[in-house]
Amino acid sequence: MKRINLLGLVFVCKLLLPGCEKNDVLDDLILKGKVIRISCASTVVQITNAEKYGEDAWINLGASGEIKYDNVFKVENICKLKLEEGKTFQFKIINLPMNDCIQCLLYDAPPKISYAIELY
Repeated sequence: MKRINLLGLVFVCKLLLPGCEKNDVLDDLILKGKVIRISCASTVVQITNAEKYGEDAWINLGASGEIKYDNVFKVENICKLKLEEGKTFQFKIINLPMNDCIQCLLYDAPPKISYAIELY
């Protein structure tokens, strides 16, 4: 009986407190981002106007010094976009049914979270 009550409590909490976790649901929000790094294996973007998305405390291992970045992600569909390192831009996170981008197999410690994006 206690197990059923505990499961019920968890369910009610999830219903009453939506949006408390990062990366929970993609919405139609237009986001602003800054390109942190571009390599043959990954493009890393930091979201500058929302705390809800991305990975926190990511370290760019290729940079001099260990700077931690919050709200970063790897761009899944980079072959469809023209981004420049250091530039800021507006975008929307989209669902990508199939990723046909070819990237090199170098492991450059990208963020664990990745999104397909559409520029605005």
